[in-house]
Amino acid sequence: MSVVARWIRLEACSGNALRAACCGIAAGVALTGRPVVLWTRAENALTGDFLAADEAHFIHALVAPERLAPGRLWRWRAWGVAPALATFRHFGAHAYLDDDAVYLNGRKVSGIAAEAISGCAVTASSFLPQPPQPIAPWLERDLEMILRLRFEAQHGWEFENCWPTAAERTAIADAQIA
Repeated sequence: MSVVARWIRLEACSGNALRAACCGIAAGVALTGRPVVLWTRAENALTGDFLAADEAHFIHALVAPERLAPGRLWRWRAWGVAPALATFRHFGAHAYLDDDAVYLNGRKVSGIAAEAISGCAVTASSFLPQPPQPIAPWLERDLEMILRLRFEAQHGWEFENCWPTAAERTAIADAQIA
């Protein structure tokens, strides 16, 4: 039996807003046990301890109960980014993980964040708005669709499209204040 997970598309957000969204969603995931993948776009260049990404990058964050994640925090990055690497490969990029970063065709393109928040394993990474040459350009909707399929295949989940619940929106707002 597959797990029913949630796919939430957020408006473009800053680094602080992304972290607050992850914190707010983690509070909900801790109660329901249902994993969530957030999809958004960086509003400005994201900087900080959680995730750094350039403006216009697409961002995905996985928020899942710790019981679904590998046992060690240092393994969470690879676990959370594996579907993204498969997505890049789908588009013809030579994608791999080295240290705490994603590389495409030998060029570092994204950092990876991993953190425990409210009993959840939270990972985040980004996608270039356009791939490096000579790969054909991609569209956001195609990236999002393939990433979603790769998460489903990797983890055995079925996604439903959702919005944050009222309680999650409140937790996100509280996290932004803190």
